[in-house]
Amino acid sequence: STKPAAGAEYKIMMCRSKSATGSFVDKNGKACTASGGSVLLESHGNIYGPGGQGVFTDSTKGLVLYYHYANTNVGLGDGSYLFGWNVLKWSDGWPSV
Repeated sequence: STKPAAGAEYKIMMCRSKSATGSFVDKNGKACTASGGSVLLESHGNIYGPGGQGVFTDSTKGLVLYYHYANTNVGLGDGSYLFGWNVLKWSDGWPSV
C-alpha cells in the first residue's frame, strides 16, 4: 500500500574486480563490502524498482541484461510486475544500459 522512499526501492547495483575472488569495488573505488556499489539501473519515469536481474549472451545483440520491474501506470502488485531487458553498452570497462 506504500512505496519505499525514493532511492530506497530495488535497483540494480554493480561492482567489479580484477580477480574472480575480489576485492570488488564500485566506480569510485569503494568496496562493495563497505556499502559500495554503482547504479546500473534504477527507477525512472514509470519504471519502478528494477531487480531480479541476470545477463545472457544474444548471438546478434551481445550481452543483454534482463530484470523484472513495476510499471507505475499498470500497478505495483506482485502480479503486475513486468519483464524488461536492455543491451549492455560499455565505457571504461563499466556496463551501462
